Amino acid sequence: MGAQASKPDHEASPDNSDQSFFAPRSQPVNFSESLINHLQSQSDATPSSAVPASRQQALDQHIQQRLAHELQRLRAEEHAVRDEIERALEKENLDRERGTPSAGDDGAAKALPHSASLLHDLGELEKRAQAVRRQRAETDEWRTVDAGKEALVQCLRDNKTTPLECRDKVEAFKHAVAGIEGAFFQTMKSS
Repeated sequence: MGAQASKPDHEASPDNSDQSFFAPRSQPVNFSESLINHLQSQSDATPSSAVPASRQQALDQHIQQRLAHELQRLRAEEHAVRDEIERALEKENLDRERGTPSAGDDGAAKALPHSASLLHDLGELEKRAQAVRRQRAETDEWRTVDAGKEALVQCLRDNKTTPLECRDKVEAFKHAVAGIEGAFFQTMKSS
């Protein structure tokens, strides 16, 4: 009795359709490589929490709707904050332009100039720039620079394949520019 296994090696069901085999416990259980790969591929293919596809699709759609709604709410809130900041800046600029002192100024700060005075200052600058241009056109040094530039450009156009032919024109132009620089530095030292 003790030499035999307690269960038979083969059990048959009453209709002989299902058969089970038992191996002695002294031998290790070995599974084929194809069985292990098949079981592993099936476990990788199906998620651990298998949710039906229709349910997953409904959940995804619900999450997308919530995200879209939250994004729309945040954009509206951002727009409202920007409008509020713009109104505050406009009010502050108008107060400064009118000369109304703000709470921290104690009335000592100057008001920013009005648009009309800014336009007047811009007109004055334009008049000065035109006077400098006229003075430049009347100065011999600038005429020399302009003539040297035109001569150099014409020489380079005429000698596209041999630009070294224009060496004398380049030197004349450099000399004219050096004269203007010297005159500029003289005016800077005197003022």
